[in-house]
Amino acid sequence: MTYRVIALDLDGTLLDRQKRILPESLAVLAEAKRLFPTKKVKYVVNTHPHFDHVAGLVAFIPEGITVITDDNNKFFVEAAFSEPRTLLDDGLARKKKAPKVEGVIDDFVLKDATRELRLHHVDDLEHSEGMLIAYLPAERILFTADFDPPLKGRAVDASIPILLKTLDRLKIDFDRHVTVHPLTPDHLMTRDELLALGRAAEKPAQE
Repeated sequence: MTYRVIALDLDGTLLDRQKRILPESLAVLAEAKRLFPTKKVKYVVNTHPHFDHVAGLVAFIPEGITVITDDNNKFFVEAAFSEPRTLLDDGLARKKKAPKVEGVIDDFVLKDATRELRLHHVDDLEHSEGMLIAYLPAERILFTADFDPPLKGRAVDASIPILLKTLDRLKIDFDRHVTVHPLTPDHLMTRDELLALGRAAEKPAQE
């Protein structure tokens, strides 16, 4: 499966996703440091608590990087990464560093002099009660995890209309939609493509 991560020159922020295998997560962190050698990575954004989105946090916590996650996940992340790691010899097991976690209740903004990143909680979502989406207003980029287009021949997931309802409520106007699990890694979904998925999801209810 393909995964995407965004590194932002925004006070040192890595935007989900952390890969499930430690060497891959360490590679993401190393690449961020290579891209921004004068910056210290201070934050990593976790979209939701499913294993393939939290397992890689083990690479970031020993570095003292603050995990930003939905407030519904805060206790879980703190507890999961505070327990002794007796079966693994990774950075967290060696440093025994307590995780720094910041919970987002509804909305959260990270910004510097030139750019801002907006994080928003998604309500009424069956997939996860602790889901965040991210928006870069200057670049008009929407970033989400697990709001994916269906495989060929499959129905559009019910999460897509919920996402569109959330975007409408928040008045998020975007051009490109970066998904964590892209079906075609070289293609960024457009706003029109996401709206088309929403219309397809509503068809059965109208027929």
